[in-house]
Amino acid sequence: MASIREKNGSYEVRVWLKGRTISKTFPDIKSGKRWALSLETGLVEPDPVKPLSGAQLTLILAAKRYHDETKAQKKGVRQERERIVLLEREAWAQKMLDEVRADDLKAYRNARLAQGRSSSTVRLMLCMVSAVYRYAQEEWGYQGLNPCKAVKLPKPPAARHRRLGQGEEERLLAALSTCRNPMMVRAAILAIETGMRRSELLRLRWCDVDMARQLAFLPETKNGHVRWVPLSERALAQLQEPSPNPQDPVVPISQSLLTQAFGHALKRAGIEDLRWHDLRHEALSRWAHKLNGDVFKLSLVSGHRTIQMAQRYVHPVASELMAAMP
Repeated sequence: MASIREKNGSYEVRVWLKGRTISKTFPDIKSGKRWALSLETGLVEPDPVKPLSGAQLTLILAAKRYHDETKAQKKGVRQERERIVLLEREAWAQKMLDEVRADDLKAYRNARLAQGRSSSTVRLMLCMVSAVYRYAQEEWGYQGLNPCKAVKLPKPPAARHRRLGQGEEERLLAALSTCRNPMMVRAAILAIETGMRRSELLRLRWCDVDMARQLAFLPETKNGHVRWVPLSERALAQLQEPSPNPQDPVVPISQSLLTQAFGHALKRAGIEDLRWHDLRHEALSRWAHKLNGDVFKLSLVSGHRTIQMAQRYVHPVASELMAAMP
């Protein structure tokens, strides 16, 4: 599939073909579309990859180019863009590709961990840098080595087991009800009842809700696989909207606003160490209890592609385990 954008009076056409992004600039859009169609249908062969010298491009410029060429195939575009902004502040990122050493990356890793940055944040940055080098080798003909291969990544953080404690759900909803945006209560209840991820919830439209079958259809998910999510009576009560526009979002609120409002509500409710994603954990733990520990059915609700992922994700509390014992 081709993408076209106007650039300084000309048109840059990009085609994703056989795992490779191919771009070319044309004076008019008609010529660009003709070239893209010929390339996609095999009437013309793409130009061979020209080897890229490590002395031609700095790491930060390579990262920006990598981001531009691959963002159409990614879901975490915003997060990657933020990491590139942070990468630009590093002195070693201004070096040429073949000048960056494993010692530079090790020093970055150690310094950031010493500053209190989470191991997950450092891992993601190093993984992105590694991806830039791999992409340069595969797509740009870069012949140099990937310095990240000689760097040991920090251990991933332990999985969170945070669930809502006694009375916390009531206090949280009471605090959310005082938010300026009345959609915060709806968002929280739907998250607790359905286990939808934040991104899935904010992308949900009214046309995706089947009230008769008590299901919500998620056409775009984190792993790219569509799924249906069952709606409880409590969730359905939040969806009693008189004649909604089918294309309107069910929760008309931005991600940044939701995050800010949630943080303020936690302070008002006196709740500590709770994240929005913990509401998904709470929901799936409740579903595990309802389904009597049937992990296969639970994976259909959660959207995990493997049973192992669903098993790792859900940790029923001890009282639930005891109640399930004969």
